[in-house]
Amino acid sequence: MELHKIEGPLKLEAKRGYKNDAVIGGLGKFVINTIEEIDIDSAKKQKLKVLFTGYDSQPPDERTKTIQKALELVYKSSPLTEKIDTFHRKEIEQVSITNFFEPVQYVKGIGPSLANVLKRLNVETAYDLLYYFPRDYIDLRNISQIGTIRSGDNVVLNVKIVSVTERRARVNIITALATDGTGYVNAVWFNQKYMKNILKPGTELILSGKVQFAYGKWEMPSPDYEVAHEGKETVHSLRIIPIYPLTQGISEKVMRNKIKQAVDTMALNIFDYLDESVKEKYNFVDISNALYNIHFPQNFQALSKAKERLIFDELFELQFLLGIRKHEIKKLEGIKFEITDENIKEFESLLPFVLTQDQKSAVRETVEDLKSGKPMNRLLHGDVGSGKTVVALFGIYISAKNGYQSAMMSPTEILAQQTFKVGELLLSKANLKVALLTSGTSAKTRKIILEEAKEGRIDVLFGTHALIEEDVKFKNLGTIVVDEQHRFGVLQRGALRKKSLFPHTLVMSATPIPRTLALTLYGDLDITQIREMPKGRKPIITKVFFEEGVKAYDLLLEELRKGRKGYVVCPLIEEREELDLQSVQRKIEELSSSYLTNYALGMLHGGMSSEEKKRVMEDFRSGKLQVLVSTTVVEVGVDVPDATVIVIEDADRFGLATLHQLRGRVGRSDIQSYCFLITRNPSEDAVKRLRILEKTNDGFEVSEEDLKLRGPGEILGTRQSGIPELKLTTLLTETDLKLLEVARNEALALINQEVKWDKAHESELLSLMKKKFRDKVSLVEVA
Repeated sequence: MELHKIEGPLKLEAKRGYKNDAVIGGLGKFVINTIEEIDIDSAKKQKLKVLFTGYDSQPPDERTKTIQKALELVYKSSPLTEKIDTFHRKEIEQVSITNFFEPVQYVKGIGPSLANVLKRLNVETAYDLLYYFPRDYIDLRNISQIGTIRSGDNVVLNVKIVSVTERRARVNIITALATDGTGYVNAVWFNQKYMKNILKPGTELILSGKVQFAYGKWEMPSPDYEVAHEGKETVHSLRIIPIYPLTQGISEKVMRNKIKQAVDTMALNIFDYLDESVKEKYNFVDISNALYNIHFPQNFQALSKAKERLIFDELFELQFLLGIRKHEIKKLEGIKFEITDENIKEFESLLPFVLTQDQKSAVRETVEDLKSGKPMNRLLHGDVGSGKTVVALFGIYISAKNGYQSAMMSPTEILAQQTFKVGELLLSKANLKVALLTSGTSAKTRKIILEEAKEGRIDVLFGTHALIEEDVKFKNLGTIVVDEQHRFGVLQRGALRKKSLFPHTLVMSATPIPRTLALTLYGDLDITQIREMPKGRKPIITKVFFEEGVKAYDLLLEELRKGRKGYVVCPLIEEREELDLQSVQRKIEELSSSYLTNYALGMLHGGMSSEEKKRVMEDFRSGKLQVLVSTTVVEVGVDVPDATVIVIEDADRFGLATLHQLRGRVGRSDIQSYCFLITRNPSEDAVKRLRILEKTNDGFEVSEEDLKLRGPGEILGTRQSGIPELKLTTLLTETDLKLLEVARNEALALINQEVKWDKAHESELLSLMKKKFRDKVSLVEVA
């Protein structure tokens, strides 16, 4: 039956909101002309004629009824309620979105060659293509008339070609003279010879671009264009058009065409996993509507609703994933430790200082976890130097008191050695045996350590990634501490956890995280903050210098004369070791021949081995070196109490969070410390960032400001290997923050069975989670 020729435009008219813009020239005229040309029975033809006579002048509610009646005729005996397009009602043949996790090359119109190009954009499946969102939009809905345009305006023109000429100057130039009935315009293309095959007299074009009036005529240099075919929907004009991020080998038009085809063939029949009760409660559009309008918005209100739904989905899926992990772990039987008040007093007696109130609170929360009989799964985050390690050592001490071993993993050898020294100094007083295992451990020592750990003769094993190697085994591992968690992937934490069946896990991070991001990133963990700094610590004085830094180095010199030490940090020019080395060497030569002629300077750079870095740090700590120059970020957590000055060159090249971490290399004692930020020709945004550091030493405040200025990307990146990618969510707007709360509440309510979803919807959600996150992490084994 030939009625399929009008079915597509009828459904498109419904999708676009009954605005009579599904086809050029109006839908009424198109339907009446088309049914005259096709073979259908006369009664049906007459009914359709009556329906569409005067359609152009009907109000939207009348057009709605017209389209519904027309679709009922098209679908013959099938009732409208079964077949009407998914923007208004569900179609019979709805498909699971999990069907779209197939290679993108099998999507119609893609193929192996284009699939290789799309792979560079991380588009590898049909699902990825549907969820490859525009970075911007251009509104090309309003057609101007040549008779009313002004020079310099960006306009859209609907014209017919009068003539086409080609000439060659230094480049090939093709000019199309075109008119819309109110005037003439010359559209000009350079070095695009193929346009001769497209531009023919009488061809109707939609042109968009800047117009200029010169030498008595209108011109449009290199306009975007689309050939207008009557009865065919436009993709690149007369609508809000999407602008996508691209890569070499694909143009904006090709990308737009391919995604339009994918949306039309796949997005409109997706079975929506979100339960109807949730959609009704928050007035969310369905997923088909959202996917269509995020790519090809009917209007900006529809785009806003599409973003709202898709941002909710991102956050809901993340909260569901993390919530499931947390829920499953809470159900497991953990190791129940016996802890008395006497144990806590014994531990405190080992310390050469009094715990802060925040540390005491963290210890109490740790006690509750360890006594619960469930596996502890806690994030301890706080500022640099706030005393997180002491809380971790308390958990390790209690573990040993209960006859269990502990492991503490640091991201680098320098930090592992430093933590080991602190732990050894403290825990040896309680007659606990500690050991250090890194990639630099000799084969002989490593063999002894592995034997003792396996036999239970080592109470605490400190180390780096070496702890998660296959041959490292424990007799009875009870507690795991992961230091500076964001440098490890979640998978690496999981590998360490498998050394024992559900031990207690404490994750430490020196990146203070705003509450909204902590909920987003660490929804699977219980969270403890330490905001209070140890008594006696003086706030670091931070100063920005908009010059060559003469004053900053004068102040560094003053501190060195007092017998103190300092750091100088240069930004990386490129991620190449030889340039890294050259940059440090140049800075050392410059300083040695000017400000610091009487002082010993050392350097750290990317090409140094672990052993060399260790030796330099020891020389700096012992006083053989007074100044350390580095292009690599000086290790988070490195503790040199008499280092009181850090000078950061070209500070505007660093993010706020990084600068705050660098600043934390000084101020590790009761001596006044300084951070000098040198910047040359900074942008306005960079000045704002640097001024924040002058105002506050509080890492949580810095983190909040960083979130406002830069978005969550930098902090989100700290856990990118373990959580789903967030494509639309910024967490910077009130809408996003409300959606985060809604998503979290709905996810937890479903997990805790406080609400009941339709079985089909719940099953679809679980299927999607398994498909979508199969390469991420296990829902249960990793926390």
